[in-house]
Amino acid sequence: MDAYSIVLTVHLLALVLAAMASAVALYAALRLRQVTTVREAAEWGRLVASVVPAFPIATLTLFGSGAYMTEADWTWGTPWIDAGLAGLGLIVICGSGVEATRGRQLKHELVSAGMSARGVRLLRDPYAWSAKMTTLTVMVGVVFVMTTKPDSVASAATIAAAVVVGVLSAIPFWLRSAKPTAVPTPDPAASSATASPDR
Repeated sequence: MDAYSIVLTVHLLALVLAAMASAVALYAALRLRQVTTVREAAEWGRLVASVVPAFPIATLTLFGSGAYMTEADWTWGTPWIDAGLAGLGLIVICGSGVEATRGRQLKHELVSAGMSARGVRLLRDPYAWSAKMTTLTVMVGVVFVMTTKPDSVASAATIAAAVVVGVLSAIPFWLRSAKPTAVPTPDPAASSATASPDR
């Protein structure tokens, strides 16, 4: 087994890690939309927080191993490699940027005001859910271009389509959410909640 094969295996394992962490975070987010108390929100927030460290590990591993393979057998500027890098960048922006920011806002609202009307709205926040679903669809898009190695037009179209599909698939999560609890009082347990991945 040569070095390239070993690095490719590491690359694929990093992708699996990212996919598993994203699946857990999505499941927790879906359950968060159904909570009626701050304590319940804190419990699901802790589940999200438990997988947060996986994202930077997976991202750095994907980039490092991908860079090695590019230097070894490919060239920088190859269309599908550029598309993969763009997709990875979008995933980082969606997770560490959008989702993390909106998650901190939700956490602050739950701690300070409990399950308020604003807190419930944040559980179905269009920006957070669009970022979450776009992360998943772009991940699929990146796998597709890495596998099929299309030309520049097809590579760009794939990533663009993944973004569009991600935003469209998030729309149902903007429109339906759990009802707020009748007594919106703060709960100290929410101090450990993290409503979306703080990557």
